[in-house]
Amino acid sequence: MNPSFRTAALSRGALGTGALTAVLSLLLVIGGLTANTAAGETGQPAGVLGAIGLFLGGTLLAVGALARRVVALSGRR
Repeated sequence: MNPSFRTAALSRGALGTGALTAVLSLLLVIGGLTANTAAGETGQPAGVLGAIGLFLGGTLLAVGALARRVVALSGRR
């Protein structure tokens, strides 16, 4: 396998995983915000997990974007 092919596949995988993590984490945060506190529900666990997931998803998106840029720059040589 070509190293640039591996890097391109890694960047696509990181972007896809990061996007999926960010979307699911956003759903957790929304679920935490819609908790019915009058009924004794608390949205804190979902909100905290969602915030952690958003940071993780953002990091994966940044890594995927950086890898994609590196692949694009190496192809111009």
